[in-house]
Amino acid sequence: MIMDEKLISIVSDLVGNFDIVEGLRNDSNRTGVFKIKVSNEILFVKIHNRLSRWNPEVYAYKNWTSALEPFTPKLLHSFNSDNIFGIIITQIQGKTINEFNITDDKILEESYFKAGELLKTLHCKYKGTYFGTPSADGTPYEKNTKIDPVNYIVSSLESLLKEGCDKGLLSCGDKALVDWCINNSNVFADSVPVPTNWDYSQNNWMIDSNGSFTGVIDFENMLWGIDVDSFGVINARYTYDKPKLRQAIFDGYKMGNDTTRQVQLRIVSTKLAIADIAYGSSMNDQRIFTLARRFLDNLK
Repeated sequence: MIMDEKLISIVSDLVGNFDIVEGLRNDSNRTGVFKIKVSNEILFVKIHNRLSRWNPEVYAYKNWTSALEPFTPKLLHSFNSDNIFGIIITQIQGKTINEFNITDDKILEESYFKAGELLKTLHCKYKGTYFGTPSADGTPYEKNTKIDPVNYIVSSLESLLKEGCDKGLLSCGDKALVDWCINNSNVFADSVPVPTNWDYSQNNWMIDSNGSFTGVIDFENMLWGIDVDSFGVINARYTYDKPKLRQAIFDGYKMGNDTTRQVQLRIVSTKLAIADIAYGSSMNDQRIFTLARRFLDNLK
């Protein structure tokens, strides 16, 4: 994405004169991020091309991220004008763990533990009334909003199973695992909607040059969901063969290891793996597809 005249006009009306320091995510067709300088302050402009991602991110910044302060940017402005929608936020020091390409397990374990602590704080502070993506004003963005947690999980599994089968991506063993998940979905009967991030991972966790945890960014994939869904991406893409990292985030969260939790994690992991298999196939993303396929096979 580029900073065209329309966008420059919108941003100028909100923050005054500014200089573009750097364009980020230049290869992305989903979002554009621009680092700008206003007087002596560095800010970031993030542009979406999907309202389904702009709405929850605006809602998250206005209603949820204060629970994570000072580890999140602050929302200064949100805008939706002439089919251009985005946000302007403050800067968090450092870079993401992935940008630094950290391989030191000790640094990673500390970051994972802190990320678990922050997630627990978020889940404890806010409870919702429905499962699904919020609009910027808090009303459900989707038409088929779910109230019952078991129905929410089962409908998600059934939808993903159909998509995977229609595309010829799932084996008989895969289908049997999904059937097991559906048959055991009552483990979610007591779940209440909490702020859930489907991309809560080291790709969005910030650290400084010393390896100290500095913040969390990117809330476009947030919704009112099941608490353990927040661990799906971590389990599938980052800690498959790194049990110490997985345990670190669980320890930070104070995650119990009872039978109910184990079954819940297996079910949401299956759900994410199938979703990633379908996504990786449709986007021709061999990395995501391969990781998801490996992860699902290990769950059987």
